[in-house]
Amino acid sequence: MTSERIDRFEAEVAEFRLKTGGGAAEKAMSRLGAILMGLAVVVGIGSYVQSTKLDDVRDQNELIVLALLCVALAVVGGALFLWTRMANFWRFWMLRQMYEHQAHLDQILEHRP
Repeated sequence: MTSERIDRFEAEVAEFRLKTGGGAAEKAMSRLGAILMGLAVVVGIGSYVQSTKLDDVRDQNELIVLALLCVALAVVGGALFLWTRMANFWRFWMLRQMYEHQAHLDQILEHRP
């Protein structure tokens, strides 16, 4: 897209007051996902380090369960983070598609006999 088309696109989006970004809940979910991923990694590494210092198998099993919980939290956090980022991308993509289809339709109607 040329800079003229980009400027015109941004002006029309502002004119129609279309929602181009996520709301507060979407930003909170994105932050929550990132925090869950980070926390899961830190706690998982901590449980590994702690399990190497223990000799009792029962204590090691408890830390294995904690590590599996951390894996689950990292997956959930990653899914939340990815979902919010993809929602933002798809929102912009659909807006751009609608704009380009409208411009194409306007061009067809201009050249109509």
